[in-house]
Amino acid sequence: MRPRDLFGVALRVLGVYFVSDAGYRGVYLLLKLQVRYGNDVPVTADKFLVAFYLLAALMLLAGADGIVRLCYGPDSSS
Repeated sequence: MRPRDLFGVALRVLGVYFVSDAGYRGVYLLLKLQVRYGNDVPVTADKFLVAFYLLAALMLLAGADGIVRLCYGPDSSS
């Protein structure tokens, strides 16, 4: 595998990590909304955090090829 291929794989792995982290924080948010678990951070901040992680995951998973082309230039082997 070439470095550009590994970079694309790394971007997709990071996207999957962001999806799983958004799921974790989403479950935490649901528990917080049911007043089973709480802290001093407002619920709105947790909602924005879940939305941010989902947006970042979508950008990484859907746009991985574009990001690789942006960083490495067009693929000369195809």
